[in-house]
Parts: sequence; structure tokens; C-alpha cells
Amino acid sequence: MKSVKNGLALLLSIVIAVSSFVVPKTEAAVNDYVTVTKKINPTAITTEEEANVTLTVTGSPPVNVVMPNDVILIIDKSGSMDPSKNNGEDKMKNAKNAAKGFIDLMDMTKHRVGVVDYSSTDQIGSYPLTTDITAAKAYIDGIRANGSTATGDAIQAAEVLLQDHRPEAQPVIVIMTDGDATVPENDPYGFAKQKAQEAKDAGIVFYTIALLKSNENPDTSGPNGLLKEMATTAAHHHFVLGSTGLSEIYAAIVKEIGLASAFDVKVTDVVDPNFEIVPGSADNNIPKPTITGNTLTWDFNELKNSSLSFTYKIRPVNKTKAGTFPVSTSDSVITYKDYAGAPRSKSIPGANLVVKLPAPEITALIEPYGHPNGGETVTIQGNHFVNGATVQFGAKNAASVTFVSETHLTATAPAGKQGIAAVTVKNPDAQTATASYQYKTDPIITSLTPDNGPLDGGNTVIVQGNYFMPGATVLFGKLQAPISLYSNERYLKVTAPKAAVAGPVDVTFTNPDGTTTTVAGGYTYNEPPKTDPVVATITPNTGLVTGGDISYIDGSNFKSGMKAYIGGKLAGTTFVSATRLKVTIPAGDAAGPVDVSVADAGGAMYTLAGGYTYTAIQYPVPTITAITPNSGLVPGGDIVYVDGSNFVRNVSLVTIGGKEAASTYVNATRLRVTIPAGDAPGKVDVKVTNDANEAVLAQGYEYTVPVVLPITITAISPNSGKTAGGDILYIDGTNFKSGAAVTFGTTSVSSTYVSATRLKVTTPPAAAAGKVDVTVTNVDGGTGTLVQGFEYTAVLPAITSLSPNHGNKAGGDIIYVDGTNFDSSAAVTINGISAQTQFVSVNRLKVTVPANPSLGDVPLVVTLSNGQSASATFTYDNGPLAPAPSITSMTSTSGPVGLVFYIDGKNFNNKSAVYFDGVKAAITYVSTARLKVTVPAGSGAVAVKVVNADGQESNSMTFTYS
Repeated sequence: MKSVKNGLALLLSIVIAVSSFVVPKTEAAVNDYVTVTKKINPTAITTEEEANVTLTVTGSPPVNVVMPNDVILIIDKSGSMDPSKNNGEDKMKNAKNAAKGFIDLMDMTKHRVGVVDYSSTDQIGSYPLTTDITAAKAYIDGIRANGSTATGDAIQAAEVLLQDHRPEAQPVIVIMTDGDATVPENDPYGFAKQKAQEAKDAGIVFYTIALLKSNENPDTSGPNGLLKEMATTAAHHHFVLGSTGLSEIYAAIVKEIGLASAFDVKVTDVVDPNFEIVPGSADNNIPKPTITGNTLTWDFNELKNSSLSFTYKIRPVNKTKAGTFPVSTSDSVITYKDYAGAPRSKSIPGANLVVKLPAPEITALIEPYGHPNGGETVTIQGNHFVNGATVQFGAKNAASVTFVSETHLTATAPAGKQGIAAVTVKNPDAQTATASYQYKTDPIITSLTPDNGPLDGGNTVIVQGNYFMPGATVLFGKLQAPISLYSNERYLKVTAPKAAVAGPVDVTFTNPDGTTTTVAGGYTYNEPPKTDPVVATITPNTGLVTGGDISYIDGSNFKSGMKAYIGGKLAGTTFVSATRLKVTIPAGDAAGPVDVSVADAGGAMYTLAGGYTYTAIQYPVPTITAITPNSGLVPGGDIVYVDGSNFVRNVSLVTIGGKEAASTYVNATRLRVTIPAGDAPGKVDVKVTNDANEAVLAQGYEYTVPVVLPITITAISPNSGKTAGGDILYIDGTNFKSGAAVTFGTTSVSSTYVSATRLKVTTPPAAAAGKVDVTVTNVDGGTGTLVQGFEYTAVLPAITSLSPNHGNKAGGDIIYVDGTNFDSSAAVTINGISAQTQFVSVNRLKVTVPANPSLGDVPLVVTLSNGQSASATFTYDNGPLAPAPSITSMTSTSGPVGLVFYIDGKNFNNKSAVYFDGVKAAITYVSTARLKVTVPAGSGAVAVKVVNADGQESNSMTFTYS
């Protein structure tokens, strides 16, 4: 068996060496019968994804041109074809009938046919090429099934027969087999594919037919996979399940014999350098391409009346490069010969692929909350961050953003409103990711107005402060006070609940986020008055929301000193009689009805609900005639003037492209406006609104793209200054722009634009003396640095005068220290004792003199934050005596222990004391003319007097315990 095989191989090699299969050349065909298309799916990917490339080559051969073919039918006659091994199905008989049907359909005036029947290597038979249909069919009738499957040897035998093919005829092999190649034992599949490839390389068109079992899966079948790889193209391969349909396949092949769109086809597809071929992605192509670098090459003998699809995958090479790129280069081409043998070629169409960067992702915020004032550094963790990414907290940009890595950003939180804000990371390609950030701090209460009211409650208390949230709760003691109006985070109104006992209670404010604060004794429930005042009417009962009108409140039981409130706001009040008060209406919060209230001396409120109505101000309709200049850079910041009519101070609002712009009222026909940052280049509308009235200048302003120019710094004058900062200097150079930032070392400050060659800057403070780099950065990103361009020098303070230069040894006097080079952290000591110090300016400090045990001259020392100091002489004396206190009246002259009443008079101070026959009472300082007193333990009629801290006493008045 080995000798037969080797003899066949030797004979074939001699034939190939002597003669190749050549179709004689003639004149070129009139038409081109080949088309090529290329598709990419998907058409857009990220830098981390892959795309499928499909190259489709379609042939449409002319039906009136039939080339002669010399065809060898290879028929499997191995033992597996025997009906005894196929549940009675006579596969051998079916295969022979189908092959004879093939011969019957052939046009023997143009074609010839030969036969190779095979099983084992030593049982290979053949019939030479002939036009004698009867003889060829008679040979086929004599084939019998037995033996193994020497597929490679059969192909070699067919090649030997085809050495005798006609020069003008196309050599063709049609092989049909139902089983695995089994010879040689060491690598039957490899040997069969090798022989098939040798035949194709020699110019033989190779058809394959897999005769599979009726229940066999063609996708996993070994014989089917082997024959598919052996075929000239995928279109040259067929299979059937069982032998049913075999004749139809042979008939379809007969129709193709002699018809071809192209021969000796070579497809060369060169992938663009921006991409690389995904390894293994082209392995399933039939034929499988040769891949060298980014070049794929398919070679096959002929293209029939079919479409061949070759597929492979590509992926971006640079994972940080985005854009639209061609999939292949202009070197991609298909070459072939037409049916006349003339060479042809055509370019393979290109296709573009959009490559995007992956969208960013946020996985965590560290820290996820901070103070509404902003300033906290927030670490943003995630994926796919890009250098140049921006961060917003709500609608505000982060104060600064630092790109650390594609998984790590840091940002400085801007000021925000208490509550949840969306943190948005936006990459330069506009892709975004969001997370939640919480602005959070305990609320602050600065005032409760009024801070007292009746036991029955129901009165409105205005709460002012900061960081109030919608949905907050207020407790007076342990009683909930309903919120009647939430205006904003600084202002709300609550309704005091009804209490059982008079006296002070704590006021507790709690936000929905759990932040809370308590004002100890913040609200006092008053004892019920014996005679309550009644508010009946107010005339007139309407007026503008700006207030200022005079009205009269009519009712009963009014007393001198009562105060009126309009909409919860204190009105200027004049006592006319027990039935009338004259009031000056305060400004209202909004148009609409408000309560009219009268408060008695104890703070109890008496209200006429909705008694007064505020009416809205009617503003004129504005117009816009021009905006000058009418264009500027997308980052904004430019100053323009909007001209028109009917502009109103503190009312007219300007928006540029829908964004609110900072504006300054110049006059009724002009507004000065700072342009906000735009979203993109282009024209936008300009709008001016007066309350509900508005004017629009369509496309009135155009955002333009900045041209980034490099900055040079030529000089800084002066080039040195104090470490405390505050020095004014000029920077000279080139390409400066309005809004440029200047950095001294690591500290950035804004600049005043003088011209494109000069900026005016105030130096920031420095931690230490020495030289620092100075960098100028335009809003468009242009930058330049002068290395060691500015030198900080130590600041030396000096004292020029003390006003006054003496004070009472008891302390408390206010003096002013004048001099030079003071800073906001300056500290003052007098005789070594720290004094309360307020920074007024670099030339003045306001100082509260501390107490000193003795009289005389002592040192006063000013010390700066940098450790430098200056001293002067201060003199302690006894100081002038303040006027003695005096009592003019008491709101109560009798009552029980614990009664709260007011002492009115003059010359009271915050260190005054009140004594009931020598028993000191608890007091609250209200003003220099009023003290709030709680009656101490005692009995009978006692003398009440006020004693100031300097020992001076008031006159006495009598109080009787009851």
C-alpha cells in the first residue's frame, strides 16, 4: 500500500513540474462580472471593544459563455457505504446513481468526465477523462463498497488523471465521501487537506460533497468540517443528511460547470494602522486567509455565481485615541482573471468606524458629604476618567479638579444648598457619570421674632438664620410648632403651639437630614393679660409691597408702647388712643393678604387674619436695541453693554443663551453685563426681564472659539513684596487675556487686565520669605512662567499711635492701634495680657483693653502671624465715671416670686445688677433703658434698685410680694 501511495505522489510531482493547468488567454471579456462590498458592524465602538468586518465578493457569470471543463468525480466506496452498515439504506447505490445523473446532465460537446473510486490505498480505481457517457456510467456501475478511507490518496489519483486535461479546459475535482479520512493512520485529515491544497495550488477547482448520517450535526461533524476546508471556497462545499438530495447537489454542480465570474482570484485587504486584527477571528473563513501583520490575503481558483463572505474582527490599537477612522487602506484590492483569461483588478471599497472613549463611571465618593459653604476636597473613584474631565456639584462647577488617574479624580466642592446634589463627571468627549453628594451642617438660628407670645399659642414666629431645609420640624419645648411658611434656607415662619405653663422654653430646629440645633430658652410664653386688645380693622387696608404707607388700626384695649406687625413684620407704630394705632406699613415679602397683629408689652400678639393686602409693583416692558460687543469667547467673562429702554434698578434680569448673567444697572437705557460661559460656539438669544415682562434680542450674542496663544513674561514690577501679600504689581509680557489667573508659587489669584502686554495683580500671602515662580494662565489654557520671578520678604510691623493711649484699669475700653503692616491674624497684649483684637486694616487694629491690677505705664505689643512684633506704651488709669443708673418705671410693682417684668430707666449696661432689698435678682439686659427681671425670693414690700459695675446705684422703687 505504501508503494502505491509513493508512486502516485512521485508521478504527480513530475506532472506539476512539467506542466501547470493554464487556460489559454484571449481578448478580455466585455463586462466585469465581479462586485465587492465591505460592511462594518457595529459602526461605532469604544476603544475597548471589537468590530466585525464582512467582505463580500459576488460573482454574476455570463450565461452565454461556457468554458470547457475536464471533471474528475471522486466517489467514496469505503465499507461505510455498504447498506448493511446503514440500517438498510443503500448509500453506495444512491451515490452511483447520483454520479451517473451528473454525467447524463453534462454537455459532452464541451466537457469531459473521468472517475476515481476509492477506499483503501491499494483499492483505488480510476477511469480516464472521456466524452463517452455510456462507458463512464458503465464503469460507475461496477463500483463496490469495501475497505477504509484513503481520501488523500484518492485526490492524488485524480490529479494524475488531470495531467491529461485539455489546455483550454478548466480542471475540476468533485469529491463525495461519507466518512472520516482514515489513511494514513498518523494524520489522515492533514494528509487529505495537504493533497487538496496541492490540487488547488495547481489550478484545479475543488468541489466537495459530505454524505452525512441522517441524524448527524453538520456543525460538529468531522467529515463535514474536513471537506469544507478542502473546497475551493465555501460556495464549493455541499452536504446532505443521508443520501436523500445527493442527486440534486450533483445536478446543481453540473449547472455551474463551465460558468465562472472570475479565475485565479486574490483578495488582499489591508487593515488601517489605527486597528489590529483580533487573533483567530478569521480562522473560520473558507478559504482561510494568510495574515501578515495587518494584511489578510485570500487565494482561490474561481468565483462562481455566488457571494463569498469573508469575516474577521478588528480592535483599536491606541486605547486613548478617539475619532472616525477608515477600516482599511487604499492598498486593499482584488485581482483575478475574467473568463477570457484577461487580468483584472479593482479596489476594495472602504468603510469608516467611529471609535469613542468608554463612558466614565463613578463607584464611590470620599467624602460623600460636606458643609454648604463648600471647600471640601472630594475624592471621586470610578473608571474611564480622562485628563481634562470636569466636575459639577448640582449646576455649579467644582472649584478645582485634579486628574489623578483614569480611576481617581479629586475636586473641591463649591458652595451649595443644604441637601442632596448630583455630582457629575464629564469627560472632554461630553460623556458623563453621576453620583450623589450631600451638603450637610447643623442649622443656625440667629433670631426668633417675636421671642415670646401668649399661652394659647397660634401666633406667627419668624425664624431667621441659615441652613433651614424644606420639611424641617420645630419644637417649642416638647411641643411641635407647625411651619406656616418656608421662604428659603434663611427664613421661615412657625405657628407657636399652645402651652400649659408660662415661662421660657427651648426652641429646637431639626432638618429632615437629622441636623439639629437648640436655642435654650429661646421663646417665652407670657402670662395671659387681664384685658386682651382686639384688632378690628385697618384703614386703608391695601398698599404696595414696597411699604411706607400710613394706615390706622382700629380696635380696643390698645396701650401706649404696643407694636403692630404687618405680615409678621414690625411696623412703625404710634399710639393714638385706646381704640386706634397709627402705623407705617413695612415692606412685604410678596403680593397678597397678610395678617395684621398688635403685640402688648408682654409680647402677646393679637391678630386680624388677612387684614392687609400687599399689591404687586407693575414694572414697564423693556426693549433691547443693541449689545456691544456682540461676540466673545465660549468660556465667558467678557464685559458687554446692553442698550434699550425701560430698564429698572435691582429688577432687570439679563440672560445670555438661557443662562443668567451678572448685570449692573447703569441707567434706564443701559445695563453692564458679564457674559456667562457658553455651552458651544454659536449665536444665542439675549433676554432682559422686568418681573413678568421681557424683551428678547434673537441671536444677539455669538460665542466664539478661543485661539490659544503661548504666554511670555518679560518683567514683574516690583519683583519683591511682603509675605503678608497685598502688594500691587504689574506683569509685562505677551498674549495676556482678560480673566487670566496668576500663580505665585502654588497660590493662584485673579488679575486685572490692562492690555495684552500688561496685567495688574495683588500678591497673595506666602508661608515664608523667598523667591517663587510666577505663572500666568489665560482662561483658554495658554500659559507662561517666569522662574523665581518674585521674592517674598518678611513683614515688619510698626506702631505709630494709640488712640487713646490710656484706659481704665477695670478694662473694657476700646482703643485703636495705628501703624503699618498689620495682618488679619495680628494679636495684641497689654502688660502681657491678651486683649480682644479686631483687624480693621493693615494700618489699624481695634482693641478691647483688658483689666489690670495696677495703674501706670505698661507695654502694648502687636505680634503678627509671622512672629514679627512692635511695641508702644499704654497707661492704665481710673478712667471717667459713667453716669449713674436711674429707674423711671416698672411694668409690675407687685406679684409672686418668679414673676417676670421689665424695669425701665436709663444708663443701664450689660453688667448691671438688680437687688430686691439686697437680694440679687436674675436679669436679662435688653437695652440701656430696659432690664428684664425675674422676682427673687422675698416677702412684703421691698426696695428695688439697679447697681452698675462701677458701683454707682440708682434710685429705689417699691415692689410688694403677693
